[in-house]
Amino acid sequence: MTASETDCDTTAQPRPLVGMTGFKRDLLLTVARLSGSNPYGQVVKQELEEQYGESINHGRLYQNLDELSDMGFVRKLPLDGRTNAYRLTEQAASELRAHREWEEECLLAIDEDAIDRGEDLLS
Repeated sequence: MTASETDCDTTAQPRPLVGMTGFKRDLLLTVARLSGSNPYGQVVKQELEEQYGESINHGRLYQNLDELSDMGFVRKLPLDGRTNAYRLTEQAASELRAHREWEEECLLAIDEDAIDRGEDLLS
């Protein structure tokens, strides 16, 4: 095993969000980014649509926000009869930080020799 393989050890702890869908992870990051404003669903949706460059299905958004709430990652706070604000829980913040650290370790392991430029290995 090379040094770069051990630098990005996928069994290292913690890496709690690797089993989460990318969409859920992006929702958490978006709620984190908007945390000072008590974002509600439409604001989260608009922010994600801007990042994705495409429309996000209303049902997909709210189903995933509800699942994140059930998982203990976001807290729904009623703003009025129909609108909820979403806030990260301490658990979500901690696990996002751990995930960022794991990603940074993996990205730091990239060196120029590890990038495939389509060259033959034997040349």
